[in-house]
Amino acid sequence: MAGLRRFLPLLLVLPLGGCFADQKTQLATCEKEAPGAGVGQPFKSIQGCMDQAGYRFIGWDDGVVCGLGAVVKGRPLKDGTDALCFEPKGWLALKLYRIEVPTRKPRAA
Repeated sequence: MAGLRRFLPLLLVLPLGGCFADQKTQLATCEKEAPGAGVGQPFKSIQGCMDQAGYRFIGWDDGVVCGLGAVVKGRPLKDGTDALCFEPKGWLALKLYRIEVPTRKPRAA
């Protein structure tokens, strides 16, 4: 019973942490605000907007499977895989994100 009391605060904080739905909403907002003209401009704008919102770009990292083409063009994907190109910067938010969205490995060709 005493062990359960140690984990009770964590269980209460868990729903308040980095939620993937919030990440997708933030990315959609950044994509709407991104300029459509100029070489690489949508991507640079989206990356900066997400950085200010507390998300780190990980789209170039090995093992990350995300809708990178959509992020570069500034076009949201219906399935939300473009949001997988980012992860929360905060320690707790990142831990909760890893529980909600486990790391995916690329499929073997």
